[in-house]
Amino acid sequence: MLLDYNPMQGAVADDRAYITRQPLPPLNRWVQSYWQLKVAKGQFLYHSVPDNCVDWIINLNSASDNFLVPPFLSSTLFHIDGPASFFGIRFRILGHRGLIAIPLGEWGMAGSVKAADLLPTAIVCSVFGSLENSKCFDECCNNLSKVMLSAVKFADVDVRLARYIRYCYKNVSSHLDLSDSQCAEFGVSARQLRRLTKQHLGLLPKDFGKVMKFQSTLKGMNTLACNQAYLDHFYDQPHFIREFKRLSGVTPTQFLKMSVLYNHFSVD
Repeated sequence: MLLDYNPMQGAVADDRAYITRQPLPPLNRWVQSYWQLKVAKGQFLYHSVPDNCVDWIINLNSASDNFLVPPFLSSTLFHIDGPASFFGIRFRILGHRGLIAIPLGEWGMAGSVKAADLLPTAIVCSVFGSLENSKCFDECCNNLSKVMLSAVKFADVDVRLARYIRYCYKNVSSHLDLSDSQCAEFGVSARQLRRLTKQHLGLLPKDFGKVMKFQSTLKGMNTLACNQAYLDHFYDQPHFIREFKRLSGVTPTQFLKMSVLYNHFSVD
């Protein structure tokens, strides 16, 4: 399913260190964006925030360091020993199913999972090879797109789950109703919906909705004054700040000022 949902991460002070690109159709049905992260020598942290997406992260210097990160509910710090260079594939919601038949709820562990545990060896090797033989980010994206297009397949999406996801997307500025009567409009009970979302989205229904609202707020913060961004999504500013900090680990003001990639030893 293709939604006009384009989640964000925080800003990186050095605009050469983190770059992104959106793939062209038809691959954009599965992949939301490609990204590349490069760091110099040293100990770095990357402060990632929830976005409801699966990321496939590949260490360009090591074929074995190749893993998938499922959706998460609170900010996550990735430790990076530089110099290092990583390439990422950020899938759309459920887009990873074009390559991975195993539902998120059966991945078997929290945090990252080795790509080789979920994907055929031939695909993992082809993806790494397309990146290894590329000279720049744009060439990486172009070569990878060819490999991805030859591998991805349309996967059936449970219509009940699709109705719920579209409901969250259309009502991101409202209080989500997850009562049995509302869930009946999706074709499930509230209990069945919890099982469906945990199995296929990796999060409970209320948590998936919170992250979608959080991402919508991030976009608002980039176009509105920070103290006005909450108006379309929260009852009041204190509620907005508490919820934002719960998901991002920092206040809205701190998030706007910070670089999410920073040298570990430069932090007090």
